Amino acid sequence: MEIELEKIPNKRYFSTSEVSKIVGVKAHTLRYWEKEFENLFKVKKTANKRIFLKKDIINLLKIKNLLKKEGMTVKGAKTKIKNFKIDIKTSIDILPALKEILKELKK
Repeated sequence: MEIELEKIPNKRYFSTSEVSKIVGVKAHTLRYWEKEFENLFKVKKTANKRIFLKKDIINLLKIKNLLKKEGMTVKGAKTKIKNFKIDIKTSIDILPALKEILKELKK
């Protein structure tokens, strides 16, 4: 799945409702995924509200892909992430660099 970073607003923090709209799932699903994949998120909780970062949104989009498009179970997605050492946090850091390399190769 290719994540289009341009479609994610250029903000530092996102509310649960904003993330819900971007990812395309309901807020209770976000909370469930946050609980199940807790090692992937550093969601801040202030004044009883969750605050998401851009990398959290990208992680959620990748989880959605594993569960919805690839048809995996939550347990299967956890296993895939763990066994294949899919470091979702790191992969978002190198994505812009890889896109630049791809542009250069297409020239």
